[in-house]
Formats: sequence, structure tokens, C-alpha cells
Amino acid sequence: MTWKINTTFITTVDHNVGDDFVREGLKYLLKRCFKGAALHFENIHKHSPITSRFGFEKRKNLKKANKIDRRMPLWMTKDRILQADIVIQSGAPVYWCHDAVKSHCYQNEWFSPLIRRRFLRNKNARLLNLAAGSCQTYFSDGSEFCPACNAYIQEFYDLAAVTTLRDKVAANILHNIGLHAPLVPCSSIFAPDEYGLKRGEGDYAVVNYMPLAAHYDFGQNIDARQWRDIFSRFYFELKKEERVVFACHDLNEKKAALSIDPNADIFFAENDFVAYMKFYSRAKFGVMNRVHGAFMIAAFGRPSFVIGNDTRARMVEEIGLQSAFVHDVSFDLLMQKKTYLQKGGDSYRDRFAAIKEKAYAGYLNALAILE
Repeated sequence: MTWKINTTFITTVDHNVGDDFVREGLKYLLKRCFKGAALHFENIHKHSPITSRFGFEKRKNLKKANKIDRRMPLWMTKDRILQADIVIQSGAPVYWCHDAVKSHCYQNEWFSPLIRRRFLRNKNARLLNLAAGSCQTYFSDGSEFCPACNAYIQEFYDLAAVTTLRDKVAANILHNIGLHAPLVPCSSIFAPDEYGLKRGEGDYAVVNYMPLAAHYDFGQNIDARQWRDIFSRFYFELKKEERVVFACHDLNEKKAALSIDPNADIFFAENDFVAYMKFYSRAKFGVMNRVHGAFMIAAFGRPSFVIGNDTRARMVEEIGLQSAFVHDVSFDLLMQKKTYLQKGGDSYRDRFAAIKEKAYAGYLNALAILE
């Protein structure tokens, strides 16, 4: 007899295809964990927690929506958390603490309205914190967390039936307060499997450019001009050898790409994560700022080199890729990495196959408690 499992993701909606990759990979894994069950999936846009309420899916203005949500009793609307059997925090930077810019994970906009207010009222649901990551400055060891952030991390850990981590810094952050969770590569590598997508021909080299080499500066005084000059020189050199396509995950990246080369070959398919997966399936290799672009290229057995300024970039180590801090990157280094990637990245396809098999077992072992 088939039984229904209502599963609600705390994710983003029409916001970031990287988040989509993570969530769709988790769907694939959950279906293998709950064989024979009918899983029903709902999404909450975590940057606007009112989207937990049915009928409020379009409310994306956080300030206005939060006022409405706080004042409106929960019983007045059907709710994605209150009806869930499983609630999943779906792969994101969950742990960060930046005193320099006054940004702390305990201040996030979704935990209190979705977990404290809603989840704790649902006595039948279980909470999963899957593919949780860190977002510290690039060389952080995770030791700089304040007491308030540590208290939040402990609370979240205690409430979750399962926690998995996607990078070593996240593991260190938990270890520093006496906690442990399995370290398993980000679930995004399973997203193509959810859609039956296969590796295509290697038709082009993919580059991705962000002016800060990541989303934020975090008080590191990133030299955006230096990075632009190095990247631009490398891009035009690469263009002499390969068909090069800019992967742009948002309009700002498209604008930045065109500022470097007004005639650039650009792929941009706003919020269409399946289109992005199909695009990445045909990449020869990548030189990327966007970490999840590199993960998607990897999902098809091809290598990338990632340049970043925070610990998200370092999560590629878990899938056998290399990364570097943007200020340590030179034109010569990029040319060296280009040659390495063109030669297959040290038999990357074979290395990745073993990594993915181990990751699959890691997730199913972690989720076995739910069966």
C-alpha cells in the first residue's frame, strides 16, 4: 500500500538556480530513501516566510509580509509547515558569523517564523537540515563564532532529526561546540538524475564572473578591479582556443559579462534550473565564481576551477575540485589551471564517479533513521 509523505522545503523560489539544484538533488535522494511512498513536495521561499501560507506565494517583500504574518493567526490559513510530515532546510549557508559587518546566522529571517513558531507546533513532523554549509571568509577555520551564533547552531542541531554538512568548515564549526554531523558533498550533484539528464558532448568552455568573486566582501577589501583585469585577460586568451560561454545566474552577472565583452556568448535563462542543467551538461570544463555552476558541471563528470572569497568556494574540495582565494589568483595561475582542465582534470570523470557513489551512500545512511 502506498503512503503519502508531505515534504516541505525551506529553500528559495524563483531566486537562485543553485538553490534549485540542491533541492532537486534532495528530491532524488528522498525518493530512493522512501521507496514505495508517494512524496508530495511544497516549497517555501525562505526570504519571505509568509510563503509558508497557502495563498501567499507571491508575497516576496519581506518587511511588509512579515508584519502580515506576525499579526495573522496560524489557524486562519492552510500552512506548508503545519501540514508537513517532513520539513527540510535545503542546502544553504546555515552557519556564519561576521562581527566586522554585523552579520550573524542567528539573525536569519526564516528560523524563528518557520521553525520556532510553526514547526514546534507540528508534533508529527520531523526536521532535516541537509547539505548545511558555512559562509566565512575564505581561510576561516570556523573558530570565530560568537555565543549567540553558537546557541542558534545548538538549537537547530537539537531540533533536527538529521543534519548533514557540505564543507569541512561547517564540520569544524559544529565540532567546536561538541557537535558532530556527517560530511557529505552537496546534494546538487544528484539534480540531473532527478530529471534523467545525461552528459552531453563537450561543446564549449564555461566561465562565470562575479565582480567580487562571490556575493559579498565580508570586510576583506576585495580588489574588484584587480580581479576584473586578471579575469578579462584570461578570458580573451581562452577565447583564442575554445568556444567560451559565460554562464550568468542573474542579471547582474549578465551585465558584468557584457562589460568585459559586449560580443560575449552568454547563457542566461532566468529561474529555469532545468535549462541550466542542460546547458552545463555540454560544458567541457569551467572556470567559475559560482560554486553551484561548478557542481553542476561536475555532476556530468567534468572538472572546474573555482575562484572565491568565502568558504563556500572550498566546498568543491568534497567533489575533488580545486579552488583559490581571489587575491591569490594570477593570470599565470589561470592559464595553468586551463591546461589542467583541458587535459581532463586528472581523470576527473572516473574520480567523480567514485565520489558520487560514496555521497549517495552517505545520504541514504543519514536518512535511514526516517524509514
